[in-house]
Amino acid sequence: MTDLRARPHEVGMTHPLLGGRASQPSLRAISVSTTTDARARAFRSIYDAQVAFVWRNLRRLGVNECEADDRTQEVFVVAYRRFHEFEERGHGPRAWLFQIVLRVASGARRHQRRHPEVPDGNGVIEREIVDATQTEAVERSEQLSRLDAALETIPLERRAVLVLHEIEEMTAPEIAHVVGVPLNTVYSRLRVARLELEQALARRGVRDE
Repeated sequence: MTDLRARPHEVGMTHPLLGGRASQPSLRAISVSTTTDARARAFRSIYDAQVAFVWRNLRRLGVNECEADDRTQEVFVVAYRRFHEFEERGHGPRAWLFQIVLRVASGARRHQRRHPEVPDGNGVIEREIVDATQTEAVERSEQLSRLDAALETIPLERRAVLVLHEIEEMTAPEIAHVVGVPLNTVYSRLRVARLELEQALARRGVRDE
């Protein structure tokens, strides 16, 4: 099984084998109110701590890189409007934010199906030209592209469980709370998603790391 877990030193970055070509969001494209009231300060703290988490999971759930900053902003706009609903129940803000991420990613995927001609942005090409200066880097980029394609073959509800467990290292009970399904359903989706990913990777020639 390909090791998909994030390492401690990679906090705030996309895992080398899962998040696409860019490792973190461009914060210049995202803004949150900086007013001085307590509610805004509390939300800003969550935003600063979780913006990379939101961005990388949008990418993992199929949002194009050229849309990722805008969709990240959309997640936090929704979260800010619903901030009064947030209640800490031992799962932290990530569980709450991921529920919004799922809805936003689902909407983005529907948009992509209606507009399949939308490319992934010139910024990707430019970044590849800068970063891929060695043969090893080029090969790595090609592997990432194949992995992105493999993930696209997994239905969103199973991919979400796979991402939360293998990348974010959430427990099955935590995932059940986040996605709102029975615990046995989490185990079933995870088992099937792992198999689907391995089969898709094998078809695309991605080596286990």
